[in-house]
Amino acid sequence: MEQGADANSGGSSEAPKGRESSLQEILSGIERVGASGAADPKISSVAGDSRKVRTGGLFFALPGQKADGNKFVSDAIWRGAIAIASAEPRSADASAAITWVQLVRGTERRALAVAAANYYGHPANALKLIGVTGTNGKTTSTFLVDSILHAAGFTTGRIGTTGYETPRGTRTAVNTTPESLDLQEIFAEVRDSGGTHAVLEVSSHSLVMERVWGCHFAVAIFTNLTRDHLNFHKTFEEYFAAKRRLFEGMGAGVPDVAVINADDAAWRALPPIAHPIILTYPICNQSASNPSSIQCDSC
Repeated sequence: MEQGADANSGGSSEAPKGRESSLQEILSGIERVGASGAADPKISSVAGDSRKVRTGGLFFALPGQKADGNKFVSDAIWRGAIAIASAEPRSADASAAITWVQLVRGTERRALAVAAANYYGHPANALKLIGVTGTNGKTTSTFLVDSILHAAGFTTGRIGTTGYETPRGTRTAVNTTPESLDLQEIFAEVRDSGGTHAVLEVSSHSLVMERVWGCHFAVAIFTNLTRDHLNFHKTFEEYFAAKRRLFEGMGAGVPDVAVINADDAAWRALPPIAHPIILTYPICNQSASNPSSIQCDSC
């Protein structure tokens, strides 16, 4: 389902609703080359798509496979952006009233993920995240885990190919794993509705594009790996390296629990990653651990 890294693409043109924050609060933890303009204006919204910019907003100009977000800076300013974050030097389109934050080149998407978490008040920290990755079986696995949590009395969110579901309703999925701004908004919706868990499909695209950067996973599940998405990843090795990033930790430490398909040849070919708890499930390999015999306090 993933469509790649277009800079100014997305589904609904509706801007995400957050809270007014100072620019410095939103940029906390983001490495920067420099800045010019007002040092700390109040920001009413954050967007990575110029069509979602609102008056008083911060626009992240992201590089993309088909389009460069820097080409949409003038559009973002026309729509009301008062601050621009970009790896490019200050644009001639930016008047003196615009704050320009120059990011370190190559870190733009990670910066957006950090800014999104800051803007929504770090909602992932209030939830137990269960991430599922693999070529096949992600959707089924998330439905199963979500059903188990519901049966145990937990309030959850479920994010994946078939839609993004929170206690407040369901919205159509644009990508298997939403862009970081949308993802943090969904987490905030789950948190603010009294939710405790979020179960999500974590695609290889989202890991490469660091949409889940800064999110700590209580559980990471690996289903399998077959040859797919090689138009994006180029090689099978790159594809698996992307999947593996979920288990290496995306800037927030390794998952508390790793659940691994012990029969998958690709996983067995690489050195193990240290996790507090590792559960393996067999299809043919009966030497794998039996998850039913282990109690997991992280869930």
